[in-house]
This record gives sequence, C-alpha cells and structure tokens, in this order.
Amino acid sequence: MKEIKQAFIWKILLIVSILLLSFAGVSQWNRYQADKNYQALVALKNSNELEREEMEEPTVKAEVDQGQAGELYEFKYHDNPAKEWFNINPDFMGWISIENTNINYPYVRSTDNENYLDRDFYREKSASGAIFMDYRNLGNFNDSHTILYGHNMKSKTMFHQLNNYQDKGFFEENQVIEISGLYETKTFQVFSVYEISANEYAFQLDFENQEAYSSYLKSIASLSLHMTGINLNSGQKLLTLATCSYGVDNGRFVVHALEM
Repeated sequence: MKEIKQAFIWKILLIVSILLLSFAGVSQWNRYQADKNYQALVALKNSNELEREEMEEPTVKAEVDQGQAGELYEFKYHDNPAKEWFNINPDFMGWISIENTNINYPYVRSTDNENYLDRDFYREKSASGAIFMDYRNLGNFNDSHTILYGHNMKSKTMFHQLNNYQDKGFFEENQVIEISGLYETKTFQVFSVYEISANEYAFQLDFENQEAYSSYLKSIASLSLHMTGINLNSGQKLLTLATCSYGVDNGRFVVHALEM
C-alpha cells in the first residue's frame, strides 16, 4: 500500500513538472516571437527611411491663375511616413528611440492604460505588451506632459534598459531621447531618474498655470539619483518614461526629460 502511494505521488510530481516545463517553454517561445516581431518592425522602419533618402522628392506641377496669364508652379510633397504604421495598427502614435540602448519602438495609445499591457504592436496577445502612451494624453506634442509606459522584460527588451540610467556614467553620456509624433520628431534631454513606489506617487498631467508646472518640474528633479545643471524651463514640454522595478513594493523606474 505504501509503495502504491509513493508511486502515485511520483506520478503527480512528474505530471506537475511536465506542466511547468511546458508552460515555461510556451512563455519563452512567446517572448522570442514578440522580440522577433519588433525586430521586424525596426528593420522595416530602417528600410523605409533608407528608401526615402535615396528617392527624389516627388513634384507636382499645377497651373495657377495670375491675372489673364497662367503660370506653371512646382509643388513638392511628402508622403506621410506614418501611413504604413497605421496600416498595421490604427492606434499608432509615433516612435521612440534612445541611443546606446535597444529602445527603438513604435508606441501606441488606447482608450485605457490596460489594453497594451499584454498586446503587442500587432495587437496580438503578448507578455511583452507594447510601448504605450497614457490614454489621457492628446499626442503629437500637444501635451505639457507626455507619459510612455513599457514593460521591464527579463529578455532585456521593451523598457528594460531604462534601468541603465541608474549608472551615473550612462546617465551623463546618454541624455538624449528622440520621439516622433505623427508629423514631426523632437528630442528631449534627460534630467531626472529614480525608483519609486506607485503606491505613494502618481504622475500629474494637468497644471493650473506655469507656476504649478514649474513647481512640478522642481519636485521631480529633486527625486533624481543624479543631479544635472539643466535649466528647468517651464516653457518646455515634459516627457516621462516609466517601467516596473523591483527594489520597492509596486515599484516604478522613472525617466524624465525636457524638450530640447
């Protein structure tokens, strides 16, 4: 009887082990597939940018009335590069990249901050999720404060390498973030990085006046692990990047940057 019981226990343990290994294998495959999909997006972006550089600007000729005589004028136009990304995902809002990191991703915006926690840019289920803008933002640099979120993946993808800013040397040498909207691209300078619990802190998006905005900039600058001499001009727009961290309960690692 004892031997039968032991054999039964071993069978249960074996089944549990197989299930755990299977789950780990599926999770690993899903992460690999998500990374592969984003690499394909970056390759497509680079290829399209190269093609645009090599092509001459298209020209349209139009006749414009000038009194009794008509004159021929040439108008140059650019095809909107965002169109191809809209074809993949209509929630597309722009692209973010940081030199000396693998952060080079499109970002999206949904009707809430939950949808893209477990969906990739193709809107497929994925543990990696997507880089997404706070749903309260308007986008296209119309906001005083724009917030982008992304997962801190063990595969060192998505916003994982924001953690590099904990190193003072990296912070000092990599202060430029490039972010595009639908029609233009801007650069931002990093001035504050820190870890904080989401239980005791919430981002502020709206400000009553310039004084309130200036006060907010000073408050988040004071939290930084590293200090800079950057002038906190309240006339500049603020960009915040946030990801999960594990040094504190319900932690977030936060990077703030001002428009250059």
